[in-house]
Amino acid sequence: MRFYILVIALFCCGSADTRKVRGISSSYKRFYREKKSFLCIDGSKLIPFEQVNDDYCDCADGSDEPGTSACPRGRFYCTNLGFRPHYIPSSRVNDGICDCCDASDEYNSHVRCQNTCWNLGQRERAFVEGQMRTLDEGLRLKQQLIEEGVLLWREKQAQLRELQQVAEDLQIKLEEHRPAK
Repeated sequence: MRFYILVIALFCCGSADTRKVRGISSSYKRFYREKKSFLCIDGSKLIPFEQVNDDYCDCADGSDEPGTSACPRGRFYCTNLGFRPHYIPSSRVNDGICDCCDASDEYNSHVRCQNTCWNLGQRERAFVEGQMRTLDEGLRLKQQLIEEGVLLWREKQAQLRELQQVAEDLQIKLEEHRPAK
């Protein structure tokens, strides 16, 4: 019985470390592993980790508030699964306007945003596929023109050789018919 309690206690404590920090890209997650303290990304200040996303700007670079609008220079990362991820100024977080197509910027707002990322992504993918088809057709036509040009060049080279041979033959005949001096 004690073993089960110990396992449950370890599991609960272990999962406490995985608190989600809003507004960061996966490439920045390494800076936000929950520890006792958080070092501002610019290295300027060390603060307790509880002060990350507490709606008060402690770091000059705004890195302690990626998920709130507390810092004037802060940036919020929109994951936008199914579409293009991008950053928005953190001042737009929970402002009542849906800036991220996945609605992640309005997590604590009275506005209910719809996740439109898949539809936006579908339209963009269709556009890109159309461009790829056009590019493929253009490359096919270019290759066709190159091949036709090579054939034409070879034909013209053969004609040139024939004409040069005719010119040489005529030059020889001309020399034969000239009176000797």
